[in-house]
Amino acid sequence: LHSWPKMPKAAKLPPPEKIELLLEGEIISEDGQKFGKSTYKVYEGLAGLEADQKKVKPYLLVWLHGMDNGSIEPGYLTTLQKRLRHRVIFLVPMSPLTHEGVHYNWACAFRKQQNKKQLGFVHGTLHQGYLNSLTAKISDLAYEFDAERVLVMGYSMGGFGAFQLGGWAPDAFDVVISVAGYGLGTLEPENEMYNAPQPQSSEIFEAFLHNVVSELSRVPVVLGVHARKDSMSSFRDVRAIIKQCQEALAERNEEKNIAELLVVSDEKADSDRGRKKKISGHHYFNFSLLDETSEEFLWSKLRDYLSTAPLRLELQPLQMDHPKQLFRSKGRLTCPECHGPRYLEDSLEQLDAAETAGKVKRGRVSY
Repeated sequence: LHSWPKMPKAAKLPPPEKIELLLEGEIISEDGQKFGKSTYKVYEGLAGLEADQKKVKPYLLVWLHGMDNGSIEPGYLTTLQKRLRHRVIFLVPMSPLTHEGVHYNWACAFRKQQNKKQLGFVHGTLHQGYLNSLTAKISDLAYEFDAERVLVMGYSMGGFGAFQLGGWAPDAFDVVISVAGYGLGTLEPENEMYNAPQPQSSEIFEAFLHNVVSELSRVPVVLGVHARKDSMSSFRDVRAIIKQCQEALAERNEEKNIAELLVVSDEKADSDRGRKKKISGHHYFNFSLLDETSEEFLWSKLRDYLSTAPLRLELQPLQMDHPKQLFRSKGRLTCPECHGPRYLEDSLEQLDAAETAGKVKRGRVSY
């Protein structure tokens, strides 16, 4: 049985220098589909910048928290902004609260019975309404602040959420970074790691690769950050996600887009302070994101990629000559053949019916 970790703490939390809370709000349903209460805060970070740098178009960075449901400290945001060396607007949402018996790992929705052995990420479904509403808020903020780049990143469950959002609305993002994340379903053998049922879990994961990750590959920069010895989130699965992105890019001959797996060494996999007694390989938050080690490992690469990567798709001209042209609206992809969302969740009515029948409803994303 997994016990998901809480947000690690830095040895000395940096003061929230030059970071300002701009507004607070709640993600409201765009299409009437219900989900749990999901609040958000918007900050602006300007630490370490010269006067002229404070006037440039900002990056919009969406930070997604992990399983502990704890909001990130402003001091951490200051560090992320300093690493980017740019003016940054931060959108910090909270994963939806439980609503009418449905629990949420970001857009992955499941009932209590589906989360036995904490396998909600296997048996759950992606909630179209929440994905729709959160990506709409992101695109609205990007427009309001005239964001030069839009990034989404998160740790552990937040990394799972980053993959969800990037696969749902690839045109809304320039960068997706999943640190210690995972996908829907798993390739892990039945008697290892998660003890997830096979072959069902692999079938769910393969559908996630085909339907979600293939679209995720359209984001200009997709980075997976993971440790091989991570026993909480599957390295095998994230490697498969990045490989699927790379294969999709090769098939489309997109040479300017980037999909890369950054591997955390075994030595650093449990390097977070205060985690020495809990060896799981899942404690590299400080190493990969905050400490000086993160500069060479992640941030210098990311800044280089941002300087050369294509703009996100919603800023690019539409190519109307393609027979399967995807129409864009507030960061959401729709299919011209069915005039609806590219990915459809199983409705809560279907989940209710399956529950009433005593069946385990296995999650999927369908087209």
